Amino acid sequence: MDFDKNQINVVDGKEAKKTVVATGIGNAMEWFDFGVYAYTTAYIGANFFSPVQNPQIQQILTFAALAIAFLLRPIGGIVFGIIGDKYGRKVVLTTTIILMALSTLTIGLLPNYDTIGLWAPILLLLATVLQGFSTGGEYAGAMTICC
Repeated sequence: MDFDKNQINVVDGKEAKKTVVATGIGNAMEWFDFGVYAYTTAYIGANFFSPVQNPQIQQILTFAALAIAFLLRPIGGIVFGIIGDKYGRKVVLTTTIILMALSTLTIGLLPNYDTIGLWAPILLLLATVLQGFSTGGEYAGAMTICC
């Protein structure tokens, strides 16, 4: 593909400001969901992991789920980057915000360990992984939407 060295891209200032504000709000919402999870790890550990376990082990498992979600962020960025290239960044940003909202809602509605046993930490991990995946996609999309 040949590029013209003299080609200049002109960006509308008002549109760029609106886009930056919108992506900033979306990014803040997604990181807020992660922050709430990290802040409530004591509650999450006590309710979603085996009650016979030591509370420190419950806390470690809760943070391990959060760490796994953070490790999946680059994969979400790659996947949603490809989707953004094909279908547009606004589609990706909307999709990632919806995915984050649904995974956070799922965490909030999950039954605890006493109710569904081993499925509680498994479903918690899946919802947390979806949070990390969508955060990676949203962050990558937000960084490139103005370009």
